[in-house]
Amino acid sequence: MRRSFVIILVLILLALTATACGFNLAADITPPPGWHPTAAPPTPNTANLYPAIPPDPVIGEQIYQQECEQCHGPRAMGDGPKAAELGITPAALASAEEVQEDAPIKRFLVLTHGKEEDGMPPFAGKLTERQRWDVLAYVYTLSVSPQKLEKGKSLYAQRCVACHGIDGKGKNLTDQKRMANLSDEEIADAITGKQHPTDVYSGLSKEDRLALASYIRMLSFARQEALGAEAEQSQNATPTASGTQPAPNQTPSGTPAGATITITGTVTNGTANAKVPPGIEVELQGYDDAASNPNKVVDLKTKADENGKFRFENVPNSPSRLFFVSTTYEGVTYGSHAIVRQHDTSTLDLPLVIYESTTDKSALKIERLHFFIEPAGENAYQIIEMYLIANNGDKTVVAEKKGEPVLSFELPAGATHLQFQSGNFKNRYIQTDGGFGDTAPIYAQSQMQEVFGYILPAEGKTVKISHSFPLPVDSAVLMAPEGEVNIRGDLLQDNGVQRDEQGNNYHIYITPPIKQGESLQFSLSRAKKGLKMPTGARRNLALGLVALGLALIVAAVVLTRRNRLAAVEEAPSAEYEDPEMLMDAILALDDLYKQGKLDEEAYHKRRAELKARLKALLDVGEEQAE
Repeated sequence: MRRSFVIILVLILLALTATACGFNLAADITPPPGWHPTAAPPTPNTANLYPAIPPDPVIGEQIYQQECEQCHGPRAMGDGPKAAELGITPAALASAEEVQEDAPIKRFLVLTHGKEEDGMPPFAGKLTERQRWDVLAYVYTLSVSPQKLEKGKSLYAQRCVACHGIDGKGKNLTDQKRMANLSDEEIADAITGKQHPTDVYSGLSKEDRLALASYIRMLSFARQEALGAEAEQSQNATPTASGTQPAPNQTPSGTPAGATITITGTVTNGTANAKVPPGIEVELQGYDDAASNPNKVVDLKTKADENGKFRFENVPNSPSRLFFVSTTYEGVTYGSHAIVRQHDTSTLDLPLVIYESTTDKSALKIERLHFFIEPAGENAYQIIEMYLIANNGDKTVVAEKKGEPVLSFELPAGATHLQFQSGNFKNRYIQTDGGFGDTAPIYAQSQMQEVFGYILPAEGKTVKISHSFPLPVDSAVLMAPEGEVNIRGDLLQDNGVQRDEQGNNYHIYITPPIKQGESLQFSLSRAKKGLKMPTGARRNLALGLVALGLALIVAAVVLTRRNRLAAVEEAPSAEYEDPEMLMDAILALDDLYKQGKLDEEAYHKRRAELKARLKALLDVGEEQAE
């Protein structure tokens, strides 16, 4: 879940910096365009590390030429024109050996957070999550020769297509999470796994299986017909000049603007042993200009059959039109992923998952809690709180009665100017004794954010705060601009001063887990005197929220580094069952080895243990999926 947390922080930062000081915290914030133009809930993908749709190497080429080629070179071999200026050699990203060994998720994390010792800057604030996956897909195509790809294609047709289908979607080889976690070597090794009969891999050399792994990887990318040309470029020529490929979010000109498509899907119930009621109504919506100014152009309804299947025929389509479906079940609205049809297909599949509802909150917890504190004039503090609340159960948590809060939040005594990032007291929140309540459901198997801010008067030299929480807290982080606010508390662990990319310094404090019902107690005092109150509390809160976005990126890096080091030191145990934690541990182990902090024997032994555990977990997941 930690990676999901980082992605959410990046999304917050992007949204805030785009609106700058004109951001009004008192008003509703428009959700990411195209994903939820209606009241449909956040889909899991907004907080998901893995690609929401298949990565597109054609789009990735243009991004690579603009952002990467100067350092890494036209064929991603570390020989760009700026390489000599850097004083270090950029990575040969398209080296076949490196590509074979690296799981895409490892490369995605480096691209997202950077790698300081290798001179690699972070791109989280410059490229969207989708753009990062697209550019990684393009780099992959540079590493695979046309001959290797053709060999893999031939072997796939002979040995795999009967079970997995021509497009890899039979026994699914295109699952983005699974493919992101597996290197080509691991895919090649899995071909000889117990899930396959011996005639699948009999007589195949390691080279054959690696060629097959390369082709399988390609099946998880979009626009597969373009991949052969991309691979040819990597071997024989400099990539085409910028502008010769379609720009992001554009469909090639071969797609007729007025084409119609068929949209299908199946409603399933994600709660164990629960069924989908017959005749459930499904709504299809389509939007143009989803990235800038969403314009609804399609709004259709139908009913699913007794098996949960639904179908929309002759749906008007145009380039880049974004579609999603939704339904309301037990008073809760559920939405599918939002997808743009690939230009070489005439159909689009939009699966839709619903869940049973419950009032039991035992599956909920606060995975991350952040306080951002700064002066608001001479006699007040501005405090912004951000909660990342996880529902790890298979039921959506709702209120006991309609109109009542699902969760209630406490505010410090004397807090004023309460404002929310999204929603207000008219449509989502209600006032309670000592704070407020949120009426929004907390969806199963997902996360939700709770972000709000307030002004806390400070008449004396020191303000003492005792804060309780509606759920157990995994970890709380308190941040303040260095040299402006002093924070003290028995539970607080001083994590020192960290600098963001804008040159701002933040003092960061981290707490151990906080049990439900326990209070976090801390005090605030002024480090500087004579600060003047900015014009208008709302403007002050808006600026504070922008600063929060910058500070959270710093805090995310601190937490991720700390957790990675802890993961390296721990041995696999019954509690060590999360593939994401294992990936963190492997990445941290590699970093420590390259820095000379681990001897070779210990490094290889520990890495083998972690990879074996990761493979075992993924094998179990595959068996369950089958």
